[in-house]
Amino acid sequence: MELACADLAVALIDAGMHVEWVSQATGEVPRQRGIEFTQLPGTDFIYSLSGVPVPFPMPWTLPAISRAVKRADVVVIAEANFVLSAVAFLVAKWQGTPVLLVQHVGKPSTVSKIARFVMRVGEALAVRPMIRRADAVVCVSPVVARHFADVRTHPGCLTIGLGLDLELFRPPSGSRERGAARDALNLAHDQPIAAFVGRLTESKGILVVAVMARLRPDWNFVVAGTGPIDPARWELANVKVLGQLDRMKVAQLYRASDVMILPSPSESFSLVVREALASGCRVLCSDQILETDQGLLPFIVTEKVELYDREATGERFAAALEREPGATGQKARAYVSEQCSPDRLFSQYLQLIRGLMASAVRGRS
Repeated sequence: MELACADLAVALIDAGMHVEWVSQATGEVPRQRGIEFTQLPGTDFIYSLSGVPVPFPMPWTLPAISRAVKRADVVVIAEANFVLSAVAFLVAKWQGTPVLLVQHVGKPSTVSKIARFVMRVGEALAVRPMIRRADAVVCVSPVVARHFADVRTHPGCLTIGLGLDLELFRPPSGSRERGAARDALNLAHDQPIAAFVGRLTESKGILVVAVMARLRPDWNFVVAGTGPIDPARWELANVKVLGQLDRMKVAQLYRASDVMILPSPSESFSLVVREALASGCRVLCSDQILETDQGLLPFIVTEKVELYDREATGERFAAALEREPGATGQKARAYVSEQCSPDRLFSQYLQLIRGLMASAVRGRS
């Protein structure tokens, strides 16, 4: 989400706008050129316990938030599910500043019953009222838009996906470059590689990967990401944990891998699926991914994911590791290149933001 927001911010700067990024200080803010950062103190202890990000800014940050909103012509809020988002929304409405809300998350998907309950309460008390009253709303996929269709529909709510850096996420030029990618990540050359990229939480299906690794010792399973679950504790010789990777290393991992696996039963957009396809890597994922875009059907291999029965899910995924999709990798890249073209997607954001600015000017005159 942070990377997608940073890409949008750069696109706005390229269009001649000034961008101020107000966020809770986590040390993970993408440092993009031309962005003015306002980082606020806070805590996110719930993430360390559950893997669900629920950051809380400190109460004394309210004046800084208010000043930032007052300086803005338009406030772009990325995700209504956070306390900082709700505070910024209320301040913007109080000051009469137009709000563009970009919603990445729809139905709560975490496995934890307590976390789901907290998210549902937050959705009822904050998310839905914000979606209803924002000046403009963008949902990143049809599955998110459908979840909120009872409170906001087109034309007040648009569906705009996430963009891809198609120069970075590209197939290897040949076996030599693929081998070089494995060398750069210290990966073996003598076994096929299945890559997992994402948060290391139960809801993302990381425990299904453990089942797959036990069933398929003939495959190496490479895990990139962080979270409350540590795959190193599985003590499986064919599992390698790389931790959090930057974008360049993630692109290398796709080029080094034979298949990207994502046994997650609930995805709002799943950029990693598109990144892997753009990089010429096969994708094995949950059949739910098709709800984000039915057009992906010829390009991916899908299986049913049931996290309450991860042994059976792991068996299905392990058996499907070598299965090929119906269309070629070249056609898959062409499809995601068209659907995730940054120029096309960001032009829609620019049109929205300029329209909000013009409306605000007319309202003041």
